[in-house]
Amino acid sequence: MGHGGRISWVRLILGGTLGLAIAAALAVLIGPLIAIQVSGGGNYRIQRDEMAPALLPGDWVLAEALLPGQVPPRGSIVVYEHPQRRGEHYVMRVMGLPGEAIQMRGGALYVNGRRAMMERLDDRVISRWPPGRGLKMPLCVNDPVAIRGECHQEQWRETLADGTRNIVLNTQNKIGLAVSSARTNADDTVVYRVPKGQVFVLGDNRDGATDSRTPRHSTVPIRNLRFRVWMIHTSLDSTARFITPRLDRFFREVQ
Repeated sequence: MGHGGRISWVRLILGGTLGLAIAAALAVLIGPLIAIQVSGGGNYRIQRDEMAPALLPGDWVLAEALLPGQVPPRGSIVVYEHPQRRGEHYVMRVMGLPGEAIQMRGGALYVNGRRAMMERLDDRVISRWPPGRGLKMPLCVNDPVAIRGECHQEQWRETLADGTRNIVLNTQNKIGLAVSSARTNADDTVVYRVPKGQVFVLGDNRDGATDSRTPRHSTVPIRNLRFRVWMIHTSLDSTARFITPRLDRFFREVQ
């Protein structure tokens, strides 16, 4: 005689919930690996805040492989080998194409003499990271800010003449101010002529990025471009006391 009987609804619900949780975990862990195999791309962890707010430290991103010699569209976030540090890979946004004239004036980007339209958005407000986390202290427009105090960073929507749009951070109150001297820095630069076969890259965190504006970096040869970033699949915040998942960033398409 069998041992059949009624199945408890509580056990059924718990079993179903556990099954869904396991399926979701497998999707998070295995899904990106399948996507990488299909696209021939890569899986990278963001370690710096140079591309904030689009990419944050602790984001894991999927990137599709670029063909040799392929020039990605303006605005693309790319993984590339540093032009002066062989073997080191960085993530930045392509903002200048071969043959173009690029300049920063008053914190605003000029492409071939045409100024980007700048629209002020709400401030990005973060906690001032405590030291010892392997991250540099964030720059804040409301400095000085105490440890764990509220750090404000201005967010601006940048729109170029060709329609390319992205959000950039400003932390030094420079955007919109007239250039009052010949001083050259990250906000007020000379005109860069992008050489043939190279691209000009910028970090979205304009005051906290070392990019093509500096001699330590310079423009990037197209042959150094490896991948184009297209999705954040996992995001873990290590700036808090405990590593915390940023669930709102899971499976987010990168803009």
